[in-house]
Amino acid sequence: MRRIGSSALAFGLALSVLTVAPAAAAPRPAERQAAAAASGFTPVSPKRVLDTRIGGGPVGPAGTVTIDLSAAVPASVTAVALNVTGTGPTTATFVTAYPAGTARPTASNLNLVTGETRANLATVAVGADRKVVLYNNTGSVHLLADLTGYYAADAPGRFSAASPNRVMDTRTQVEFRPPGPFGPDTVETLDLSGKVPASATAVTFTLTGTAATTSTFVTAWPSGTPRPTASNLNLAAGATTPNQVVVALGADRKVDLYNKNGDTHLIIDLAGFYTPDYGALFTPVPPKRVLDTRRSGPVGAGGSLDVGIGPLPALTTGVVLNLTGTQPTAGTYLTAWPPPEPRPTASNLNLTRGQTAASLVTVGMGDKSVRLFNNAGTVHLIADMAGYFSLPPFSCTDGCVYAWGDNGWGVLGTGSPNATAAVPALVYGLSDVVAVSDGTALKADGTVWAWGHNYAGQLGNGWSGYGAKSVFPVPVLGLADVVAIDGTLALKSDGTVWAWGDTPGGGYDVPAQVPGLTGVTAVASAPGSGYALKGDGTLWTVGTEPAQVPGLTDVRQVEVGLYNVYALTGDGTMWAWGDNRQGQTGNGTVGGVDCIDLPDAENCWFDEPAPVTGLSDVTSIGADSGHGFAVTADGRAWAWGSNYRGGLGRGLDCNACASGTPMPVALTNARTITGFQDGGYAVDADGQVWAWGNNEKHALGQTGGTQPGEYSTVPVRLAAPTGVTAVAGGFNSGFALVP
Repeated sequence: MRRIGSSALAFGLALSVLTVAPAAAAPRPAERQAAAAASGFTPVSPKRVLDTRIGGGPVGPAGTVTIDLSAAVPASVTAVALNVTGTGPTTATFVTAYPAGTARPTASNLNLVTGETRANLATVAVGADRKVVLYNNTGSVHLLADLTGYYAADAPGRFSAASPNRVMDTRTQVEFRPPGPFGPDTVETLDLSGKVPASATAVTFTLTGTAATTSTFVTAWPSGTPRPTASNLNLAAGATTPNQVVVALGADRKVDLYNKNGDTHLIIDLAGFYTPDYGALFTPVPPKRVLDTRRSGPVGAGGSLDVGIGPLPALTTGVVLNLTGTQPTAGTYLTAWPPPEPRPTASNLNLTRGQTAASLVTVGMGDKSVRLFNNAGTVHLIADMAGYFSLPPFSCTDGCVYAWGDNGWGVLGTGSPNATAAVPALVYGLSDVVAVSDGTALKADGTVWAWGHNYAGQLGNGWSGYGAKSVFPVPVLGLADVVAIDGTLALKSDGTVWAWGDTPGGGYDVPAQVPGLTGVTAVASAPGSGYALKGDGTLWTVGTEPAQVPGLTDVRQVEVGLYNVYALTGDGTMWAWGDNRQGQTGNGTVGGVDCIDLPDAENCWFDEPAPVTGLSDVTSIGADSGHGFAVTADGRAWAWGSNYRGGLGRGLDCNACASGTPMPVALTNARTITGFQDGGYAVDADGQVWAWGNNEKHALGQTGGTQPGEYSTVPVRLAAPTGVTAVAGGFNSGFALVP
């Protein structure tokens, strides 16, 4: 894989490929476009705002046509989404869209060969008089433009980028639709109700048509409204052609699709959605070339490269790129996605051998870059940035949550695209928080907010999907008067328990009450399991049929690892059961490596609670999948289980060994304790956080002294935050609450 920074590739001169834009003269100072304000989005039902076949005639060589949008968009507009179609070109050419009153940029939006009809969505800033110019390079061509929405500082729609998710493929069965092409003069409805929140107003997706039996066009529009006189995709017989679509959602979050002629297969890859509730604002920029591999060498078959894009605001969540492929040596497709996520089953641009073509790409950012993949042959790639999505600045004074460590899939909730964070940062948009766990927070008003993974509905926001996530907190729907949380479990003030996501017994992408549980005072969860502590001191499993955990009374606290459970009783005794492959139950035994192949072997698993060996006067307990943790009344911290990379915090480095007996952590004055998969966190009586174990993903944060290397076998003190009252651990990540 290669990584290419935009600063090295923002050339002023494009190389001489016929249908890729050559350099334009540098704009004179008076022509430079003023910086646009960060803007929300308003979708509109597709509206044709230009058709040179009806008036004006074709645009000639080096000719322009100006689109006056003053009657279609408000004065506050900063940019528009236009589906630009070229038809009947007399020679190969390219078309560029840019704001009226500014110099034509070194960029192109649409590439055409002789006689072709092709469309490409363009996100383009508008001039001061709400006008956009279209330029044709060579020959003559008819141009059409359909307005699908606009950005304005006072518009409500905010964008959430999705990891590309295939929601339709008529070549195979996706969900309930059986395989089979769209027929002639056919309308079908795409139901996105499970893929976007109920508050979503519009979606962005890549629409690809393939194997058309004759020339045709495809139109997308809000379900429940009349089909507009517009098109989104033009197909020649046998061709495979993509185009990005921005379309308003109709009733029940549905979009209608129409195919005009013959049979054709359609593929749809969801790229994101707009909602007034939360999300990022769009800032248009004059087209900026951020990639041109004709200076560095083509991308090979099965190859990928990371395109560093910047400088951009720290909380940039996505970018809009016009991606052009040229000189492919074989038929291929290109995919764009945010690293370090795995490559999705999706595509953004399809090319035949020797073809030059472009497609707009709206994609999330990952580690300040976008990753591009080429499937077959070699191909040159060119990318022009049209703008970026970013979160407005945020500050917090009371009830603040800080996060650090591994940020894959946005699990820190800070809004940052960086893959890791050594310096703790504010979880975006949250204040007045009274409790925090891995991926969820409880506010003083009794509402719950969630962030990170959403493949199993963990956000509780009414949608989910493969690769679904949110890099900032979103509201968990339908919850009020909540007094305690842990993961995807919530406890209401009336003693009822509510679950969602991968916790059994509740809802899926929205919370539902767990049946049979009342009088509950505390909850604890891990992926796939949950427990509820009742006011009478009994402990119950969470599920469709809750059951009391036998042998335990007077329980005061419960913590859950992945497959191991811990309970603290009123006499200061700690109890454990479940997975013991690494000695997690703390009963003096270790199942060992034999448990991998023989999970029922001796000491691998314990079904019933038993006291943890050698501990008394326990005041606080913690857990993760590989460890148990405890604090005793004298302020001493204890750990047992895996010692991978010093996970027990006692000064020893033994990656392949484990302890089935509690061992003292090299720390005194501890108040609370928890784990983060490969190590532990503790908060001392002074409100300072201590960390030990694996630091490959910066789970140890930024310390007050010498920075640890890849791991630390003894606790190190985080320099910030201070005044911490609670700490929670994720998968090599940490969260601290400062009241």
